[in-house]
Amino acid sequence: MVSDKVQKERLDKCVSKLTGLSRKEASALIKEGRVLVDGQAALEAALKIPVNSIITIDDDEISLYEEGFKKRVYMLNKPSDMVCADRDRNHRIVTSLFVEELRPDTLHCAGRLDIDTTGLLIVTDDGELIHEITHPKKEITKLYRAVTDKPIPEKAVSAFLKGIKHPEEKFPYKSAKLTIESANVGLVEVKEGRFHEVKRLFECVGCEVIELTRLKIGSLELDDSLEEGEYRLLSDDEVDLLFAKVTD
Repeated sequence: MVSDKVQKERLDKCVSKLTGLSRKEASALIKEGRVLVDGQAALEAALKIPVNSIITIDDDEISLYEEGFKKRVYMLNKPSDMVCADRDRNHRIVTSLFVEELRPDTLHCAGRLDIDTTGLLIVTDDGELIHEITHPKKEITKLYRAVTDKPIPEKAVSAFLKGIKHPEEKFPYKSAKLTIESANVGLVEVKEGRFHEVKRLFECVGCEVIELTRLKIGSLELDDSLEEGEYRLLSDDEVDLLFAKVTD
């Protein structure tokens, strides 16, 4: 027996969500007898069914909870030359990489990376999660690796930590942690995520960033097995890492 606590939804809404059909088209599919719920024929569009049901559409079985209502959170290794937008006339959008997934139009980027910036990007259909990740008050730390055109001056470490004001910005940046890996490579932790922040921080110390990769959000690290343009689903535990405090 199904617990009363299990979420229920109208059958036509469920079929619409699973197939991308309109509610009217889904209703017609149901009336034609092409939809089963847990192996039983279902002919009423208004029928309320548990979201952990198994729906069969034309002999194709789909777990409604996993495929229809559970929010999806993907880790993507963003490639260069793609933009984090829902539409763009001049460039490919990141979500075009997800065309083989169910309802790709419901997937959105949690925050933005510049067109030429690569690395860790969260793509999801969970609007609340996007808000949690991107809200400035959350101050979620993000780690980047920057390659510069000139050697990074040692004074940059203290300058970043103190907070720098870029001439094109009204307010100085908040404290950022810079670790110089080699002459032209630095790791930068920031919490603000302002427009071109990492690039502009380096501009303030006389360097131009020629390559930029995001390696980490919170305590979630980019999976190094993912090639640029590849992605995978995150577990609930991995999603929690986005909000875990970073430890040295």
